Amino acid sequence: MKAGFFILFFILLVSGCNSGQTSQDIYMYTDDNPPPYIKTLDDIIDTNGKLENKDRFDEFFNSVKQGKDDSIRVVKYTTEGDPIIYGYEFENEVINVTIDTRRDGYGQGNIVHKTCTSIIVNEDKEKTSYELDGCTPSIGNNIILTIE
Repeated sequence: MKAGFFILFFILLVSGCNSGQTSQDIYMYTDDNPPPYIKTLDDIIDTNGKLENKDRFDEFFNSVKQGKDDSIRVVKYTTEGDPIIYGYEFENEVINVTIDTRRDGYGQGNIVHKTCTSIIVNEDKEKTSYELDGCTPSIGNNIILTIE
């Protein structure tokens, strides 16, 4: 009888130590609770027209013109101060775009993917804008950056 209680106690002790949660669970995020945005040195930041790290965009644009694989991340801040993250990856003559609006309190709150074929430069006296062309699906605004 004592042996039975000892075995039951041992089983409960062992199963209680194994809660089922692993260390990976701590780092899991849902669409409702995305990971925080952490700025990197390569990020191109657009805060309501004020640009940081434009040189990195110029490098990416030249890579696309030369047909060399490259990728950048552009972070555009809304007027409320929320970051919207745009990932551009040029590979095999195609620009893969990922738009992450999950941190925008007034936005769609999702991730959108599209594929584009080229970048068009629109210049006038006041500004220069870089716009994606040949995008599938044709969702949203295709302007990467506007430089005034």
